[in-house]
Amino acid sequence: MQLGRSALTLDRREFLKVSALAGGGLLIGFRLGSAADGAFAPNVFVRITPDGVVTLISKNPEVGQGIKTTFPMILAEELDVDWKTIRIEQADADEAKYGRQVAGGSTAVPQNWDDQRRAGAMARVLLVKAAAQSWGGAESECATQAGAVVHKASGRTLGYGGLATKAAALPPPDPASVTFKDPKDYKVIGQPMKNVDCPSIVTGRPLFGIDVKVPGMLHAVFEKCPVFGGKVARANVDELKALPGVRNAFVIDGGTKLDGLLGGVAIVADTWWNAQSARKKLRVTWNEGPTASQSTELFARRATELAAQPPAKTLRNDGDVDAALAGAAKVVEAAYSYPFISQATLEPQNCTAHFKDGKVEIWAPTQLPQPGRQLVASTLGIAESAHQERLAPGVTPSPLPERERGRGEGRSTSPHPTLSPEGRGVANVRRPPCRPSLSCRPWSP
Repeated sequence: MQLGRSALTLDRREFLKVSALAGGGLLIGFRLGSAADGAFAPNVFVRITPDGVVTLISKNPEVGQGIKTTFPMILAEELDVDWKTIRIEQADADEAKYGRQVAGGSTAVPQNWDDQRRAGAMARVLLVKAAAQSWGGAESECATQAGAVVHKASGRTLGYGGLATKAAALPPPDPASVTFKDPKDYKVIGQPMKNVDCPSIVTGRPLFGIDVKVPGMLHAVFEKCPVFGGKVARANVDELKALPGVRNAFVIDGGTKLDGLLGGVAIVADTWWNAQSARKKLRVTWNEGPTASQSTELFARRATELAAQPPAKTLRNDGDVDAALAGAAKVVEAAYSYPFISQATLEPQNCTAHFKDGKVEIWAPTQLPQPGRQLVASTLGIAESAHQERLAPGVTPSPLPERERGRGEGRSTSPHPTLSPEGRGVANVRRPPCRPSLSCRPWSP
């Protein structure tokens, strides 16, 4: 089923994978039929159990931009449920199942608007059909309201929960035939809604990547070279191993890709405090490599040289600029520059990693979970299929998945998941689950 594009006939018990979204990726609409618990799950975004609990799945990473609230609002509007009664879950990071999952560029709503509406509307159509069959009437005689189907003539109602099992057995409608609600009838979209995570945020409940707790988990810090691409020449790791609570300390040689696993020293301990205390006693001699020759002055000088040359690329060409400047009564020129500034996040960069039996399990706040999978696979030399990613806090995991945990704060939490391969690198040496946190002194060229 290609939501929001072309209509295809669906087999209600088959997965259908189609190309969707201009930005690439896959969007899968699939029919679960009647689930083991009798739930109605017409697609990957909506689940209704016989007891009337409506759960809406938000597929994109939540990094403070509010998409975990926005996507369910769109689904709830077309499904026609009471916003106050629904449950919201963060989807697993699984692009083969949910389609493209990214946070960045303010593209989530434009790219998913029709698809999310159609997912909710198709579920609503099936529930109406189930009610009409139960009453022996026509679907046109029915309407929906706040999680129930209403028979307009008699006033009879059937809640979505009571229709769940029957609706789950019905064939899906043609996506192209589904009618969206008229915006004038919107009850959820356009209304001020509180961020669904606010209660957890203000009460300090576990929600963020750094909140993950796993039985037997160790803690690690990873000290990187202050110069990009530098490697460890020598370090006092043997001394660190003798410190209280330290389980191991070792050098990771790393590679040369700046977005991959770079060289550094990992310290693994039974608590974060012990790991951080040991880091303060770490002494490293760095081989800073060719990047050490770079500097702010060098970059500024090169920028001045390039600015005096003809443009390398024209982004827009309106009129004859050279002639206009030559004939101008006054020409004002200005040069603008900005310094190197760390794109620091409110939440300390972190992840939790567990490598076992050739598979890796990861919890990490990131805007780009799929590139993280690819980076981990290439770093550890394993197939992407050896791990799955999860963005959902509090969801029972499948065996050894890779999970992208909960939220990150703030915007631009971890656009490129650079800590992920470091976490996997540490976990590859330490088999118990381990949470590395990044410890890298700022570099000011």
